[in-house]
Amino acid sequence: MHLAIEATKLLGEKRGIGRYVRNLLRQFVLQRPTMRFTMYVSRLDDAAPLTALLASWQEELPARTTVALIETLPDTDADVVWYPWNLITRAARRPMVVSTLDLAPMLQLDNQWWRVLKRLKYRRRYQRTAARATAILTISAFSKREIVDRLQVDPSRVTVTLLAADDLPLDETAAPLPDHAATISGPFFLTVGGQEGRKNLRTLYEAMALLHARGMTVPLLQCGPGMSPQTRALYGAAPWLMHVGYVTDAQLVALYRRASALVFPSRYEGFGLPVLEAMRAGGAVICANASSLPEVAGDAALQFTWNDANALAEQMMRVLHEPGLRDALVSRGEVQAARFSWATTAQQTLACFERAATDRR
Repeated sequence: MHLAIEATKLLGEKRGIGRYVRNLLRQFVLQRPTMRFTMYVSRLDDAAPLTALLASWQEELPARTTVALIETLPDTDADVVWYPWNLITRAARRPMVVSTLDLAPMLQLDNQWWRVLKRLKYRRRYQRTAARATAILTISAFSKREIVDRLQVDPSRVTVTLLAADDLPLDETAAPLPDHAATISGPFFLTVGGQEGRKNLRTLYEAMALLHARGMTVPLLQCGPGMSPQTRALYGAAPWLMHVGYVTDAQLVALYRRASALVFPSRYEGFGLPVLEAMRAGGAVICANASSLPEVAGDAALQFTWNDANALAEQMMRVLHEPGLRDALVSRGEVQAARFSWATTAQQTLACFERAATDRR
């Protein structure tokens, strides 16, 4: 099979979708010895750094890959074109498969009314993508329901390929921790990811304030991109809040293991990969019972209603004070994480590509 890939964001996307693409490409090479790729980029200057990045992921990838300008994508002779970044950008004349991981950009999840035009633009782009795509890949049953219901897509055109966390370097825990984390000697809670409205940090901050009002001085350590305005307003004023930004995978594994629990309060996720990462790394998890998170967590996490700060505070106190609870969560989490693998994700994705290659609709 010859697979064309819309790769304009691949160099800059370190986590999230970038991690998804990286692990699938590794598996494609292993599972399809004759498969070749053409990656379409914005500038030919990106070809050398992209080739180096591919080699760091899988040494055979560069030999099987051609790099071309995105302007030439419509005329590709590939068997299938894959668009990993939620939307079809430049439509091709070949079968098109799009990975639509969630519909967050078109939904009002932050209550910011002034973004109505931006959301409307995304809604139209999602609808256009759904109409053009030969097939749609998504990453949870929840996301499939969203795509089918909100975009009026025939369910038979949407394939669920669950993600995994079996790429985490579990044997590399000797990396030095971020400065703030290295100063913590006792219990602490960890939160990982972006800070947009749907991540629901407001509820987590309210729960932390409740804990500290009860005399509990446990800190909250944040990993991920820059601080939101809400976080900046708290930073320095809330003695329990620590923000360390991006960390390496090895540091992340160590933090998952050391934390009393990962707290993942998001109200809307296509999958919620940090939940699975923490479980695989040997950490405990507390997460909201919203969107896709119950699918990912199963019975291996403590859950709460996404906008109930009191319920979240109670679950956090349970982890700190209930004997044996954290160890039980860790054990159940390792079993739950073992049910997911990137090899399976890739097998299901390749099967979708092969079906699309025969569909000249």
